[in-house]
Amino acid sequence: MKTVFFTWITDDFKNTIIDFDGFYKSFKYFHPDVDLVVFDDVDIKNLYAEKPWLYSDNCKGSFAKLLYNDYDLVVNIDSDFYFFDRLHEILAGDYDVAASANFNAICNAEMIPREVNGYNLPFVHQINYIQAGLVASTNKEFWDEYETASKDLARSLPLRDNDVLNMIWYSGKYKTKVLDGAVDFRKPEFKRYYNCASIGRERFAQLKDNKVYLDDKQMASYHVAFGNNGAGGVPKRRMNQIFNPEICQWFNDIIGTVHE
Repeated sequence: MKTVFFTWITDDFKNTIIDFDGFYKSFKYFHPDVDLVVFDDVDIKNLYAEKPWLYSDNCKGSFAKLLYNDYDLVVNIDSDFYFFDRLHEILAGDYDVAASANFNAICNAEMIPREVNGYNLPFVHQINYIQAGLVASTNKEFWDEYETASKDLARSLPLRDNDVLNMIWYSGKYKTKVLDGAVDFRKPEFKRYYNCASIGRERFAQLKDNKVYLDDKQMASYHVAFGNNGAGGVPKRRMNQIFNPEICQWFNDIIGTVHE
């Protein structure tokens, strides 16, 4: 299966607001064989000129459509991630749409059922809410729908692209896969942390046999989603503000071997 991951980031956020080196090098360490496309200022300007309705919280589907004719599996991932292992559950490609659990110890969201701009939004309890920081799909129709619904809805919804994803996810149209294994990190079916489910308990993470674990479940990746969003030019948290020194040293050692 021909696979591409993509992210987008403006020059003013790269290694200022966001630790892009940590994102890029940790991804490449574990996935040297996987294409990673980074859309930069020029790419963003060109796409926004073509589709003037785009802005930062509704553009994921539009970027994916630039790639989906050349790849079987297209994966969008926000540029404020750290990677701790190979992302096996994504690379399996055994789904139409895959994403991660959002439910965590301190920062959660839910969707209230209502009609907005002609779309019927379902009720989604905070335990079941899906996180849009990482979205994978083998289905072009999904990316088409995500683009259209994001255009119509994102500016009208409190959690923008996250709410749009949840509406589509629970529509029943697609074969979905929760990458973590379950939406509730307290359940035995939850196998590996992929996104936001570890937020609030990072201090309990431990390094074992060169892998990061939380509550005896491996952390595949971590999304620096909670906290400052870069407003006012304030940087998001860095690795050394999140994890213990042993994990930070291990992480710095592995990304130090990547020279791209």
